[in-house]
Amino acid sequence: STRHTIVPITLYSITMWSVECYPDPVSDVAYSLSKGKQASVHSSVVLGRVPIRNVLRNADDQQAFQEGQRVARVALSDFVARRISKNSTTVTIDECQVTVEPLDKFLACRTRRGKQKQANGNSYAPFMLERSDVWSHETHLNVIVRVTVVQNDCKGQQFMDVDEKKTSDTTSALDQLVLNAATEFLSSCIINADCSSQIMQHVACAVVQNRLREELKRAGHVAFVADGAILPRKSGASTLPMASPPAIPFEAPKDSPTRQVLTINMGLLTKYIPAGSSSFTTNDDGTSVSFTGLVVPAGITLICGGGYHGKSTLLRCIAAGVYDKIPGDGREYCVTVQDAVTVRAEDGRYIHNCNVSAFISDLPTLPGCKQLNTAEFSTREASGSTSQAANVSEAIEMGASALLVDEDVSAANFMARDGRMRALVMDESITPLLYRVNGMYKTHGISSVVVVGGVGDWLDVPHTVILLNKYVASDATKKAASVSYQFSYNHVQYAGRGVVHRLPWDKEGTPAQRRLTDEYIASYGDNTCVSLMEGGHVVSLHEETDDITAMMDDDDIGCIDMSRCEQLMGKKNQLYACGLCVAWILRAANQNPTLGIKALVTKLEEAMDNTGGLLPLFLQDSSAFQDLTSCMAWVHLVESVGFAYRPRRHEIFMAVTRMRGIRLEALPVIDDGSDAAAQAEEERKKRELAELWNSRRKK
Repeated sequence: STRHTIVPITLYSITMWSVECYPDPVSDVAYSLSKGKQASVHSSVVLGRVPIRNVLRNADDQQAFQEGQRVARVALSDFVARRISKNSTTVTIDECQVTVEPLDKFLACRTRRGKQKQANGNSYAPFMLERSDVWSHETHLNVIVRVTVVQNDCKGQQFMDVDEKKTSDTTSALDQLVLNAATEFLSSCIINADCSSQIMQHVACAVVQNRLREELKRAGHVAFVADGAILPRKSGASTLPMASPPAIPFEAPKDSPTRQVLTINMGLLTKYIPAGSSSFTTNDDGTSVSFTGLVVPAGITLICGGGYHGKSTLLRCIAAGVYDKIPGDGREYCVTVQDAVTVRAEDGRYIHNCNVSAFISDLPTLPGCKQLNTAEFSTREASGSTSQAANVSEAIEMGASALLVDEDVSAANFMARDGRMRALVMDESITPLLYRVNGMYKTHGISSVVVVGGVGDWLDVPHTVILLNKYVASDATKKAASVSYQFSYNHVQYAGRGVVHRLPWDKEGTPAQRRLTDEYIASYGDNTCVSLMEGGHVVSLHEETDDITAMMDDDDIGCIDMSRCEQLMGKKNQLYACGLCVAWILRAANQNPTLGIKALVTKLEEAMDNTGGLLPLFLQDSSAFQDLTSCMAWVHLVESVGFAYRPRRHEIFMAVTRMRGIRLEALPVIDDGSDAAAQAEEERKKRELAELWNSRRKK
């Protein structure tokens, strides 16, 4: 299409912005703005690049910023993106209406149900996520914006006609207008003293969360919820904090080992830390700060309480703690280890070749049919229990260190079975999660944080119990142990394998690493496109020439439903990025056929880390913006959602395994002799035990 023709124009301004102008890949912009008007419309995308030292002109700010390293660069990009969205405006220059705005502004402002939906920085997710339209790499900040020029009289048409005749090495008056408008807007919006102070607070807030997370990992904890945090949101559809009052600021239980003080060194960034809703103490050295709050330790933690007392709200705060929050979120100093994963039931999800044998076994089959091997379980429409079993298994496969589970969105028969039901139903195919959490922790070091309010059997397994009563937390660990002793004393053995609620983890239940099959990899080429479907809840991968309607009729092949992946908090912008990541993995798998999914995800993350953004999703061997604007994957992104948020490695893995039609196989396991040695040691212990019993009988 001629609208993708590249005619780069570069301008260096006195503010050290380097700007390049390209035709807008979204043709609907000019059409929409000119529809029904006697107007000439020109739309361009502009890349602006500026040294970070020019954004932070104060030497102290620059030095402190360097201490934040990559986290500081991501925070800077996030702040700039929000600033641009809030301050985008239309001005009149030389009888032209010139608008500079983010790439998603046009999409967000489309008419919806007769009402104009306003887009601004507040509509973005309250998390500091890497994004495709604003990114910082090493020493420079990169910004992509859209500039539209509207001229309402005949002079405007003459203006445009002259522009059509320009040569590739000549800057027309129109392009000069676009470049000047973009440069002036970016400079006034970002480069000023007031903005520099706000940037440093934004950066310090992100670095605090990152270093709190590092301290959690060092101490072996799972999560930290700071005193004073505002956990509830304004509504179920809002990401903004509820006003306080009526919201009750969180406070860790008094006189409890879960109430701890975390101290981190912030160096030169200490003076920039925003107060937020949570208080902190600056220590005498002037560089370290301390936060008091609830620590969720490693092991099995239960969050208990009555209905509507804040259990799920606390768990959602813990789930959101894997991301850095913006100042003012209310939970900005509540953090969780990066590889904590929410698992829930997903009725109808696609599963292929997943080892769920630790939870599902001896499934019933029709007469004459082969017994299903649940170590290689596959289904097109999983039930609640089998889907949640697969989610736990895949979390183990991907290397999660903690599972976050809410009974409200879990399969009841997967969570627990009481004694009466065990007595009635003797032939049960499901081993509940309740029986496995201790074995998982002992064998794999995987902690579990579980919200329970209706099944008392869970009180037999935890190391820590947090009780919520009218949104106030208390430590109920000792009381829970007492209740468990009264109701569960002398628990029966479970098939001779241990106490019914504390089964050891069987090695056969540990999932092996999987890879994409060669036949499946070959079915996707380099022209794989990504499309949003079903209102932005499903993403689809297909060849560019495919008929999407026909594809949907073909059992939704290539569709990825992540609507119930609760930590995909960047909404459709992050979902779209998951689709791009899957397309990248399909290409990489073709070049690296021996690598498993986990290794490919690691390879993708390294590529994105090295470029400081999402460029590897579009460009394989180039970082030139000119190549980016001619890349159809980028064009489709801009047309669909404007920009993409970078997803976590766990959400990328989830997207791959949920892709309908995908074919996976286990990687071959190299026998290092450890299995034989372990078996020999087990046999030796059995012989010693037998000899001990025999000697006692003789006496």
